[in-house]
Amino acid sequence: MLERGEERTGAEAPSGNGNGGRSEDADASYVAVCPVTPDLARQIVSLTDLRWDGEGAWEAGDAAMRALGWRDDAETELSFMARFVTGTGHHVYDGDRAFLMPFTELYEVGPDCAFTEDSWGGLPGWTSRKGAGRAEYDAHFSDAVGRFRTLLGPPELDAVVRDPDVPGGQHRYTGWRRGGNVLLLGQGTEPCSYHSNEEARVVISPLPADGGFPPAGNLYAFCQF
Repeated sequence: MLERGEERTGAEAPSGNGNGGRSEDADASYVAVCPVTPDLARQIVSLTDLRWDGEGAWEAGDAAMRALGWRDDAETELSFMARFVTGTGHHVYDGDRAFLMPFTELYEVGPDCAFTEDSWGGLPGWTSRKGAGRAEYDAHFSDAVGRFRTLLGPPELDAVVRDPDVPGGQHRYTGWRRGGNVLLLGQGTEPCSYHSNEEARVVISPLPADGGFPPAGNLYAFCQF
């Protein structure tokens, strides 16, 4: 995704600004990504075979993620609600959904922003690019959709929902039914920034086998913590 000579931060190349990652530019735009690799996509698909609601579901989910080699001692920066950390550095959260995993972020860094330094780009497994914007953020989302499409075929849901009240004015959602669950990739606001920035997530949630996807107007809420 990055071209030669473009600035990169994170584990592969430190920011190099000499001040611990702190930005001196006002409101600089960044995009960070922890890519969904083919192996990770296969692992996530395997989790959709679990029962994610009812008695014992929580313990079964924990055991399955631990069996994949994921860490459950999620004591890393920005992991304030993390349930597990994958082998590639993604944080898996336990919000309203059974499984919620961010994989790309769109945010601003500056003295007047929610983030005064590029915290995402410095996390293990993550990289970021200063000056990147929505086009690159959306491209990372499309890349992740492609990983799951290779395993599951075309998504049963692929919708762009326009909403002038959310950052960017629109969000994209793609989803697959998996027995009594749904696997959904969606875009939404990011809670660490008081919902001023954006992130894209992989969600697994129980959904009755005879029920359809949530209506378009409810997809934004469906992907929230």
